[in-house]
Amino acid sequence: MPLKVLSRVAAVALLAVTAAACTSSPGPSANSSATGSPVRGGTLHVVRSESFDGWDQDKAAAYASYQTLLAVLEPLVRFNANGKDIEPGIATSWTYDAKALTWTFTLHDGVQFSDGSPLTSADVAFSESVWAAGPNFGGLYSGIKKVLTPDPKTAVFQMSAPNTTLPVQMSWASSGIIPKNYGGRTKAAFDAAPIGAGAFTVVSWSPSGRIVLARNPHYYIAGRPYLDKVQIDVVSDANERAVQFQSGQYDISEGVSTNTAKQYGASLIALPASQVEHLSLNVTKAPFDNPKVRQAIAAAIDYKGIAGGPYQGYASAPAGILPPNVGHYAPPSLPAPALDLPKARALLAGSGANTTGTYEVIYDSGQPNDALLAQILQQNLAAIGIKLKLTGLETGAFVGEAFGVKSDMVLWSYGAISPDMFDPIGWILGTSWLFTGDDTKRLKAEYDAYNAAQSDAAKLTIVTQIQDENLQTGQALPLASFQVLQGVSSKVRGFASAPWGMYYWDPIWLQG
Repeated sequence: MPLKVLSRVAAVALLAVTAAACTSSPGPSANSSATGSPVRGGTLHVVRSESFDGWDQDKAAAYASYQTLLAVLEPLVRFNANGKDIEPGIATSWTYDAKALTWTFTLHDGVQFSDGSPLTSADVAFSESVWAAGPNFGGLYSGIKKVLTPDPKTAVFQMSAPNTTLPVQMSWASSGIIPKNYGGRTKAAFDAAPIGAGAFTVVSWSPSGRIVLARNPHYYIAGRPYLDKVQIDVVSDANERAVQFQSGQYDISEGVSTNTAKQYGASLIALPASQVEHLSLNVTKAPFDNPKVRQAIAAAIDYKGIAGGPYQGYASAPAGILPPNVGHYAPPSLPAPALDLPKARALLAGSGANTTGTYEVIYDSGQPNDALLAQILQQNLAAIGIKLKLTGLETGAFVGEAFGVKSDMVLWSYGAISPDMFDPIGWILGTSWLFTGDDTKRLKAEYDAYNAAQSDAAKLTIVTQIQDENLQTGQALPLASFQVLQGVSSKVRGFASAPWGMYYWDPIWLQG
């Protein structure tokens, strides 16, 4: 998806998600734009560019996979479309005991899995053991010592350290509740045909083809879902997706390309900016180990041209390295870099560094916007005498190269997947501060402090501090803050997407 879908891979073991307070009544809020009374029935047709990673939650590596998992293997709580709050779901309330270091979740009455079996705290405890054992995301759950089950409706998470972030972590797609002992099946059999407590059940699926989901008759929210079925198709070509949407073949087109956005007309929804494109410089090698060289590069980039060029107006020059429109977001207190060629040339001249070589920028060749961005950067840096070699790599090869901190520069983007800044802070920590090889000891201390912080003010202070540090060190240069685009037919009601592009299907109904 040109508005880049963030891939989460094994190196994100340090990624974490964030805090919320106890809340009450169950069930998510519907989209306020919905008109009339919900109508039951019908099939929602969805098209997307990404393949599905399967039902093993630990292997989910894209927004499309998280979106699909949430419909079948629902977690304890749900995120709000505002990108800042969480709401009750399978758990109706949660409380924190700072002295005992425990989070206590109370489960909704009468929750059942799609096979009709009851969901109890024993299933929550088993699910946590599966999450924690995952080779990719298991590190997310290392702060949980154990889950106690004093009664079937109560799950008590014993933490190893002060923690104000667990409830939001329980909204994440890797935290879906599964039946104890996989419902008497092997893990392989379960992953082939999962049983969950989500709004839909699995009829059929293919990683790169069609996925068909049907209404779960045992869903815990009365009257939901409204739809009979959801059918999802993967179509890689952006123009083909746009034409098929226009013809009425699809009701929702996920992750619309900026190149085809105009074809969607009034059906296009441009979500609040939530993604940050960045250029990361390898500080473990010359000349990028020199702060003045990094500052010179920052001053040589045409940020306005980037926002108005490849992103065609669906982006702006970013304030900092952390994505906006996420809970506890705070901008840096320092000014963001701006194009200033005289300053860039003076900094480079005063750096004493040898910059006569040719430096490689790697990017994901599957992302058309990044190919254009790389060309803009090549032209920008040529103006100060820095030559770039542009290398587009297949996604898997690109990810391996980036996490290996082998290249001179990495061009990529990222965004949150849960409603709190602890998510992106964890991401930049788990990526060696976005693939630069930077020493992250200080960032790790800030990460832990954020996790334990008891007040919003303390969290905001830490976020501002991290933003400022990145601007001061200049190893990861924010290039643009951009929007996720969705195509939604006028007959779709109840659609409400978080800024990062994920939404729930159970409130959706079809009009006409």
